[in-house]
Amino acid sequence: MAYIPSRRKRNNTFAGTAKLNLTSMMDMFTIILVFLLKTYTTEGALIQPSDSLALPKSTIQTQPEVALDLVVSRDVVMVNDRVVIDMDQVKKQQGFVIAPLKTELQRHADKAKNMEQEFGTPFSGKVVIQGDKSIPYRDLVKVMATCGAADYPNMRLVVYRSE
Repeated sequence: MAYIPSRRKRNNTFAGTAKLNLTSMMDMFTIILVFLLKTYTTEGALIQPSDSLALPKSTIQTQPEVALDLVVSRDVVMVNDRVVIDMDQVKKQQGFVIAPLKTELQRHADKAKNMEQEFGTPFSGKVVIQGDKSIPYRDLVKVMATCGAADYPNMRLVVYRSE
């Protein structure tokens, strides 16, 4: 026996205009955005070498850390992109502690220690030194001795990784 549909009028459930529910779509995009942000890595982008430097190469495997930035180029010494002293004056200096550099580093250390007291962020005493490969060793030792005298005993030298 064959099925015969009834002749009575069917109810039309489709209203003339359809409304789009954006709430669930926004939830989906938020989840995707959070997932992408959690999986995004900033490896290698923590330190931007200065254009005026030719960094030495090394086979080191440790990743760079965020710290106070100290640039020692052929011409000047800079702390956080602020010129502190010329390299000519560093070469003429007799002692190992460079006074203007120590003053600038001590100012940054005092500011970081105040932040430690006010906000609880620990002061690590870390400094990242970007030194040109043509700088004499004695001048680099002067800069490092000054860092140690100004409450920055944890020094890291930035190099290019040779492959």
